[in-house]
Amino acid sequence: MIHLLFVAVCFLLDELLILLFPNTYLVDTLLFIPNLGFCAMILTVRKFDIVDTCLFSFGCGMIYDFCFANTFLVYAMIFMMVASLLHLWTKHLTDTIIESLILAMITIFVKDLLVYYYLDFQRIMNMDFMLYVERYELLTLLGNAILVMFIVFFIRLKDDYLERRARRIRKGEKIVWFEMKQKS
Repeated sequence: MIHLLFVAVCFLLDELLILLFPNTYLVDTLLFIPNLGFCAMILTVRKFDIVDTCLFSFGCGMIYDFCFANTFLVYAMIFMMVASLLHLWTKHLTDTIIESLILAMITIFVKDLLVYYYLDFQRIMNMDFMLYVERYELLTLLGNAILVMFIVFFIRLKDDYLERRARRIRKGEKIVWFEMKQKS
C-alpha cells in the first residue's frame, strides 16, 4: 500500500510540475515532460516478482493514460513492457545510488523511444528521430536527471522505513517452535 501511495504522490508532483512548466508541442520549441511518477514506479517494482511488476506497472500506466495523456492503453502497455524489461535486466544490478540514477534515466529514454515509435507507426507524428531527440528528449532527460536524485533519496527513505517496520514486527513475534525445542 505504501508503494502505491508513494507512486501516486510522485504522479501528483508530475502534475504540479506540468502546471508550473507548461508545454507546447510546436516543432521549434523544447519540451520538458516530468517523469517522477514513472521513475518512482520503476524504482519501486525492482524488488517485486514478475507478476506483481506487470500488474503494478500496468495500473500505473492506466493512471497515466487517463489522467495525463488522454489515451487508452498506450502508456499502460508501454509501462508494462519497460517494467518487464527492467525485471530481466535488474538481476544484474546492485542497489547503489549511481545505478539507480542511471537505471531511471535509461528507462525514461526507453519509454520515450517506445512512445516515439508508436506515434510514428500510427502516423500521428511525422518527425525525424534526431529532431525528436533534440526537441523533445534533450530537455526531458536533463530536467529529470535532477529530479530523479530526489526520487532515489525518497525511495531509500521509504525502503529503510519498511525494513525497520518489518524488523520491529519480527522482533515482536513469538516463535513457538523455538520455545518447544528449549523445553525438550
